[in-house]
Amino acid sequence: MKHYFIYLFLLLMITSGCSSSAQDANEKTTEEGSYEALLNIEGEIYYSYGYDEKEKYTVLEEVGEVKKTLVGEEIMPKEHLTSNYLEKGTQIFSTKEDPEIFLVEDQGKYDVLKKKP
Repeated sequence: MKHYFIYLFLLLMITSGCSSSAQDANEKTTEEGSYEALLNIEGEIYYSYGYDEKEKYTVLEEVGEVKKTLVGEEIMPKEHLTSNYLEKGTQIFSTKEDPEIFLVEDQGKYDVLKKKP
């Protein structure tokens, strides 16, 4: 019976240690900032939602090119046509289907950018 309590105690210590480490990691991520792909277009922040694999959107016209890529500690793009992940010179396109969705061409596919709901 004594062994049962020892095993139970060890199990509780291990599980509580793992959960506190995961919580510490989550707190560090939010303290340091988000690593989401962001783009500022006319003061609005747009997020990458992945590639348009089903060809749901049609390119309407070029809106512009990324003017600056943020590096180092800068995470949130604050100026028009700045990004924390798109390289300088990357072309940005509006879509025929939705004026609030933008496309960025990447290796023959289009990355979909839209405001977070």
